[in-house]
Amino acid sequence: MLRRFGHKVSPNGKLERRIVANLIAHLEAGGFQVIGLYDGDDLTAVTTAKEAMELIFNLDEASLRIGKAGTDIDHGILLIVGNGIDIVSDYTYSEGDSDGFSAVMGAFDAEAFA
Repeated sequence: MLRRFGHKVSPNGKLERRIVANLIAHLEAGGFQVIGLYDGDDLTAVTTAKEAMELIFNLDEASLRIGKAGTDIDHGILLIVGNGIDIVSDYTYSEGDSDGFSAVMGAFDAEAFA
């Protein structure tokens, strides 16, 4: 990072990137996919972890939008950059958790990546 952009990523920044990358991998393993990122003004379509992370880490906070193939339900995960291990601040899911999103999120442990 230093050679490419002229600055280093802080240890806290590295931790947050590791948590978000593993969160996305965890969600994908649970059958979910990244569908967009809401920055407070605009919803930007994204389809890969790399695209999502490039946007997330250029913002102070973002809502990562997640969906599951075959459903029209989407979920939001509020990410607050700068909160370190607590970067995953909150998430939303539909009543009844019909697609299992809450269960998948409940099984994710950010501290495992600290």
